Amino acid sequence: MLAYACYSWYWQAKVEFRGHYRASSIVWAVIFIWLGFTWNYIEKGDPGLNVFLALFLLISIVDGFSGFSPKRLVVSGYFKRTVKYEDIADITLINMQNQRKPLIVALFRTKDNKSYMMRFRNQVNEVVPVLQKYMGKNVSVEIQ
Repeated sequence: MLAYACYSWYWQAKVEFRGHYRASSIVWAVIFIWLGFTWNYIEKGDPGLNVFLALFLLISIVDGFSGFSPKRLVVSGYFKRTVKYEDIADITLINMQNQRKPLIVALFRTKDNKSYMMRFRNQVNEVVPVLQKYMGKNVSVEIQ
């Protein structure tokens, strides 16, 4: 867990253009910890429990960050943290109508048909140049 926490923290620190923070990673971590104590899977006297819980919460906090780093797309999630830019096949931007703040949902599809989602609190005309900077002009961008 410590190695993954360091790996995830490293990529989070490399992000240059940030996506919207995904708070659900913290919510799910708290739910899992609560269920562990409620259902007696975790007992208060277990050795190393404090270290385990601290690492688990740290990973959950750090994994909520996403965005663009110089070499890779940094996505929110426990199982796949980064995606190489050359693996991206196409991008769909969805402009969500919101009265308070702008919200763009970006769907990144890879060449092997996996999808990753990111949200941005920016205007479309601010996100598209950033996509072209990191992805290049070869990746098609559809705006809905």
